[in-house]
Amino acid sequence: MKETKKEIQFPCRWEFRLFAAMETLDKTQAAAIELGKSRNLDFEISIGESSASGKYTALRAACQVGSIEQARELAGELGKLEGVRFLL
Repeated sequence: MKETKKEIQFPCRWEFRLFAAMETLDKTQAAAIELGKSRNLDFEISIGESSASGKYTALRAACQVGSIEQARELAGELGKLEGVRFLL
């Protein structure tokens, strides 16, 4: 069976999933919004499920990106926000 590669067409909507400490959730959410504003991006932020222990919560941050490079750069910046344990 021949494998077909699909290419992502830019600009497109890109969703980042951040897993943040519950204790810093408000700060993390505010910092993500500010990061988007500083890049002239309108992040749509939504809060997802919490971990079984209640220590972590998932945040979804979605926006339009113009290139894979921009998406990678944003991922790097989002991953550095206070309280973020990991990012998908």
